[in-house]
Amino acid sequence: MICWGQRKVCGMLCKDESFCRCGIGECIKDFAKQDRFHWRETDLADAVHAANMRGQEFLKNLDSMIQIQSISKGIEHETQAKQSIERVEQQLLEMGYTVETMEVKPTVEGEQTEYVIFAEYFSSPAKTNVVIYGYLDVPPIGPEEQWTHDPFKLTRLDGMLYGRGVATSKGPIMAWIYALDAWQKEIGDLPVNVRLVIETSHYQGSQGLRGIIHDRPDFFRTVDLIIHCSHLWIADHAPMVPTSHTGYIYFELEVQENKAASAEMTARTEHEPMSEMCQLMSSLMDIKNGVLVKDINRHVMPPTHKDWDIICLAEVGTMELKETYDIERLPYERTKQEYLKHKWCLPRLSIHDVLVNQPTSIRNLYKPTRIVSKFSVLLVPEQSMEYVRFLIKDHLDRAYRRLKCVHIARIRVVDQLAPLNESRHDIFRKSFKYAFNRVFECKVHIPDTITISLPIVNELRKFCMPTAHTLAVPFASVHHRPYTGDESISEAMYGQNVELFLTLIYEMAMEAVDCKCKVEKDYCFKSGHGSGRDFRHVVDEEQNTHVILEMDAPPLTKKEKREAVKRSEDAKDVLLGEDRERTLQ
Repeated sequence: MICWGQRKVCGMLCKDESFCRCGIGECIKDFAKQDRFHWRETDLADAVHAANMRGQEFLKNLDSMIQIQSISKGIEHETQAKQSIERVEQQLLEMGYTVETMEVKPTVEGEQTEYVIFAEYFSSPAKTNVVIYGYLDVPPIGPEEQWTHDPFKLTRLDGMLYGRGVATSKGPIMAWIYALDAWQKEIGDLPVNVRLVIETSHYQGSQGLRGIIHDRPDFFRTVDLIIHCSHLWIADHAPMVPTSHTGYIYFELEVQENKAASAEMTARTEHEPMSEMCQLMSSLMDIKNGVLVKDINRHVMPPTHKDWDIICLAEVGTMELKETYDIERLPYERTKQEYLKHKWCLPRLSIHDVLVNQPTSIRNLYKPTRIVSKFSVLLVPEQSMEYVRFLIKDHLDRAYRRLKCVHIARIRVVDQLAPLNESRHDIFRKSFKYAFNRVFECKVHIPDTITISLPIVNELRKFCMPTAHTLAVPFASVHHRPYTGDESISEAMYGQNVELFLTLIYEMAMEAVDCKCKVEKDYCFKSGHGSGRDFRHVVDEEQNTHVILEMDAPPLTKKEKREAVKRSEDAKDVLLGEDRERTLQ
């Protein structure tokens, strides 16, 4: 069979049905970018105006979401987590989305059931496919004295919005839903195809979501862009959009009593299992010098001049961080620049937990015989996971021999995820610059080596198009961290963020995307909610007749050729392929 599509095999013989079966002028690549869709600036202006008119309605809905105490930790908040996901599910169904809500049971008794929404609005195969990631859970409120307003009520005071999640979790994802709703109700369609992934276990490491996305490769296969929100307004009129995401390696170090060791050695305090564990973990890092593992920064790109300009511009103070998190010292706290360089540009080591065995009697309460420490190494782009694993194991092995430990020690890798490095000049970052310039009239800072840490995005990216990108949209100030009290964002900025999302949807629609028949068969034939503004509309109006030649068809006689020339373009008996006939009905 001859395939006339523009899949780099135009007019060539297809050996099997793995190629798309587009006719001439049916593949997305057959049309210029301006011919695939007909969105106008007035459409964007109408959507922005509609969103502004509904601003009070949006804030009222946001208040009802914040009142739901969907705290991520504690089984007593499971009902509220389910309530928040059901409310969003109902809203998306009313907007015409295909919604699937998954319930992930906990693997450990006493933990919450996790909920995940997979929602899709498909308009046309000619449009960009965008995944928007968000979450509805919030961290515990912490000490009540940190709050001067009710954390589970949207308080509007002096032009500010206060409430748990208004700037970090519920606020951003609800703003996206409001922007999508404004486009659909005002224009009747979306300029892009949208898929939403919303969960309730973000602050627990997204374990439920990570466990089920492997069963849904089709949901992500044709995705061009993953969007999530960050709090990287590093200064007034200075949003930062990193291009790199950190990876990690999660280790467990186990020290168990060696009953075969001599009594003389084990009787000494420094050779108790807990003492040896403390010495081994202390060999990895200290508060003054940070990570002590030799060559851990090998293969790491140094910060560029652009990165140093961004670091100097950032309004982040070490004193503010220590007061916020109630800690006495920070690694590399001598200067702000030194601290941010190690926080944003270099690998880091974090100790998460130390577990001891349950004592069988009061006698050995303070002498545990088995201890497990959990720690992780945060990786930056260009680092090799295999090399870092070797460094950690080699470092602990040398420390074990240097300290003359006698108890049994084991190191194991529990989990790992490769870092992600994106192009700084992809088409979607260009769209983002245009959108930000329209709404905020400021410059977007795109660094070279500064990273952002959100491992679930790396995981989602594995299942998308090979050419897919990720984009972290700054939503709030760097000062508005998830675990702080009196979480807030200005009402004006929240409204501007909704306008930014509306504009970003429009700008993304202006970028041309590739045909996806290579990853999903006959993708160009898919139908959706499209209103006839895309290239399918052009096909129906301009391309009236096509002939797909079968190699085993008998050749036409001279008489048949003369009669074929006399026939009109809209003759009823023009031979069409089975699939072509089906799509034009």
